[in-house]
Amino acid sequence: MILPLDERLGNYIIEGTKEGLVDDLNEAIERGDTPLEIINGPLMDGMSEVGRLFNDNQLIVAEVLQSAEAMKAAVAHLEPLMENSEDSAKKGKILLATVKGDVHDIGKNLVDIILSNNGYEVIDLGIKVAPQQIIEEVRKHEPTIIGLSGLLVKSAQQMVLTAQDLRQAGIDTPILVGGAALSRKFTDFKISPEYEGPVLYSKDAMDGLAVTNILHDADKKGLYLEELVEKRERSKANAAIAATMEKPVRKQSTAAPLSDAPVQKPRDIKRHVLKNYPLDVVQPYINRQMLIGHHLGLKGKVSELLKQGNEKAVQLNDLVDELIEFLKMEPDYGLNAVYQFFPAQSEGDKLFIYNPDNHHEVLETFDFPRQDTNPHLCLADFAKPISSGQMDYVGFFLVTAGKGIRKWAEKLKLEGDFLKNHALQSLALETAEGFAERIHQLMRDDLGISDPIDMSMKERFAAKYTGQRFSFGYPACPNLEDQEKLFRLLQPQDIGVELTEGYMMEPEASVSAIVFAHPEARYFNVDR
Repeated sequence: MILPLDERLGNYIIEGTKEGLVDDLNEAIERGDTPLEIINGPLMDGMSEVGRLFNDNQLIVAEVLQSAEAMKAAVAHLEPLMENSEDSAKKGKILLATVKGDVHDIGKNLVDIILSNNGYEVIDLGIKVAPQQIIEEVRKHEPTIIGLSGLLVKSAQQMVLTAQDLRQAGIDTPILVGGAALSRKFTDFKISPEYEGPVLYSKDAMDGLAVTNILHDADKKGLYLEELVEKRERSKANAAIAATMEKPVRKQSTAAPLSDAPVQKPRDIKRHVLKNYPLDVVQPYINRQMLIGHHLGLKGKVSELLKQGNEKAVQLNDLVDELIEFLKMEPDYGLNAVYQFFPAQSEGDKLFIYNPDNHHEVLETFDFPRQDTNPHLCLADFAKPISSGQMDYVGFFLVTAGKGIRKWAEKLKLEGDFLKNHALQSLALETAEGFAERIHQLMRDDLGISDPIDMSMKERFAAKYTGQRFSFGYPACPNLEDQEKLFRLLQPQDIGVELTEGYMMEPEASVSAIVFAHPEARYFNVDR
């Protein structure tokens, strides 16, 4: 049975397919529909259904991106047929920016794609955008919403400063914020009080679309903002009551100290620079569960789905393979790394890193936080104390898989290949993680704590080996400013990695870490 024309047009968007789309668009024009009526009617109805299906967990990120590709193709066909340049389908204007000091834009790009193909004009200011630039662009473009993005805790704090600067400039345009380290609570209690206009939190791109739609709906906007204010007032009142309640006294730790493990002396303490490392070697270390499951949204165990021949899993896996082959053939792409071991000792919560050529000269001192609760761990515990009279060794490494990625991803976005755009950026991030896993394995070999021959990659992803690596900005070593010390020790600028003023690495697809050999080293959270 052939569906009515409007249903067919909506289905192209829902199914994310372009086959037959142009013929049906032409049929709609021939029956007298204007391009704007087609866009705002069946096509937008299709996008609305895509949003509903995604929120009901019936569609995944990859499928939403394919729907956006179909929408872009439809609009691209219809726009030249519009009678005049004033005839526009745009519902509002959104100004997007990754905040000052932050280089992460994969999430922001997703928001751009979703909003652009749901009737909004998007002005993307890029990464590391200072408040003054945002102020200037707001005055120039007069957007209906300002979107701020950032990945780490420091970025969330930068959003507070940005909100303050915007308020001082007399701007009260609604702000929509999002990012991995951000929460609704932080938005309500930290960012919102610093701004005159509404500040709203979105957990992902589709949630951001839902909030944006409400803010552009005259009938829904007022009630939505009133309810938001009421919720925040209740939360503040509850927080005030909780602050007056007496907190229980924490019990002192009864945990036994770490064992007195022997020192693992590295093969050498030279600086190792690896340029254009073979992608073939790193490829098995790429975690496809993270790549296809987390980034592209496929639900379930990817390896099992592939064994079962699941259509979505196979298609996404083939796409990943295609992109890997593209990178292998691209002469401008390369994996680069630098690593080195240093003599080291601890004292309390401090870790001292010595000059490899002079063990009495302290090059850097790290002061790590200690857990308030049992077992009261601190990263410094994983190195021999000065009082032991023994010299220990600690490693540092930095890898990058991001060379040229932003350029190719932007090209794909402009061409309307939204799924490939997102998949390529995601692949770069997971390739950097896989490369980090490979370099850490080489460092374990150098330390004489090689993995068992039969260790599986799954066990490696779960860090079942001896020793551990820790990245700055994460729970056990949350001080991102320590990246500056790592950069002074390793000098990674000559492998193409720079540190932003927010202490983040550029290119984005880069990983750095401090490496300990202690057999009881493990991940932990600092309760602060």
